[in-house]
Amino acid sequence: MQKSLTAGSTTDRVLLLEDGFQSGQVRIQTIREAKTSIDVAYYSIQKGKTSQLFFAALFDAADRGVHVRIILDGVFHSMRGELRDIPDAIAAHPNVELRYYEPLHLFMPWTWHNRLHDKILLVDNTYGIIGGQNIGDKYMALQPPKDYVFDRDVLVYNPNHSTNSTVVEMKKYIDRLWNHPFTKPEKHAKRQHHTKGLQELAQLAELYKKAQAESDPFVKVLPKEWAQGALRSDHVAFIHNPIQRLYKNPIMWKAFVHFANQAKSKVYLQTPYAIPTKKMKKAVHLSMNPKAEWVMLTNSIQQTPNPLAFAGYLSSKKRLLDTSLAIYEYQGPYSIHGKSFVMDDYLSMVGSYNLDPRSAFLNTESAVVISGSAFANELTEAMDIKRTHSTRVNKGEHPAESTNLKGSVFKRMAITALSKLSFLWRFLL
Repeated sequence: MQKSLTAGSTTDRVLLLEDGFQSGQVRIQTIREAKTSIDVAYYSIQKGKTSQLFFAALFDAADRGVHVRIILDGVFHSMRGELRDIPDAIAAHPNVELRYYEPLHLFMPWTWHNRLHDKILLVDNTYGIIGGQNIGDKYMALQPPKDYVFDRDVLVYNPNHSTNSTVVEMKKYIDRLWNHPFTKPEKHAKRQHHTKGLQELAQLAELYKKAQAESDPFVKVLPKEWAQGALRSDHVAFIHNPIQRLYKNPIMWKAFVHFANQAKSKVYLQTPYAIPTKKMKKAVHLSMNPKAEWVMLTNSIQQTPNPLAFAGYLSSKKRLLDTSLAIYEYQGPYSIHGKSFVMDDYLSMVGSYNLDPRSAFLNTESAVVISGSAFANELTEAMDIKRTHSTRVNKGEHPAESTNLKGSVFKRMAITALSKLSFLWRFLL
């Protein structure tokens, strides 16, 4: 871990992508600028016009001769429903490849929980987008659907095409994922599906052409200097969990604790839910400097879209409040899904990692660690905006309560009941 933290770049620039729609626009723009290669690694690509336009942009790049590689989680990829013909379209295009990380093996239960949770897009060793955001209207729609979530990404920009760039390190990781025995190629489409794939390619090309003709803002061509807004930093490093089955060496968790233990003034973190376990404590000790301010922003019971995971947090809430941690629970609208950390207004971490045992020991996870006060201040301001829509949890109150008890009484009761049983599946959350 020390090697990965000291490696990295001092020339990379970073741009916080706080708005989901803007994050989607930037993805389309980087794909539009691609000249040789695009790498896509996502837990899930979900339904909606934004995901269709995302694939349309990828195929448009492939038509220009760009080599496109797509790695999706083998279980939660969501290539179903309105996206069910996308694999056929990929099989029909000579410049696009699709592989699945750890497809479901019914007779290999030790592989079931080895999930790919990364969210990475790489373009030409020039741009890298990483964070907590999957692809789809749930994350990127201009008009948010009911299940919309607020997430967060970072663009890492390698303006000098340096071989020491963090983007290059991210590329090496994707190469390892792509060539790993756990990653399997998409089975060749049957001949009768080839025609369907060609039809899907034609439909997506028409959709993309129409969106451009009608000036759809999602595919808007950004100004030439769009990336110049990226901030300079003192150092950018890329870290990730090891690629292995069963219980992994918890590199991401150790990195978080490594930094948090050095805090002198403030630790500020955001996670959809926090589920500390004995195994996490055993792996590495979090000392929590009493002279530092410790603040955590997470979802409230009413806003969480993940009842099982939130039940695990609920069962831990009293123990968390017994520490010096100040907990703020987001009251809406929608929910928060970003995973971020700021230490002493200088060091920041943004990635796919949730503060739970699944992210610590089971999933592939990744993040960028950014040293620099300018980015840290920008990230802190973004988190503070969500905190203004949050309620601080008071010691001694019922774990399922907060100052604002709006919404479904049934949901509160159900999650509270689940929290009593969460010890049964806690290690999987």
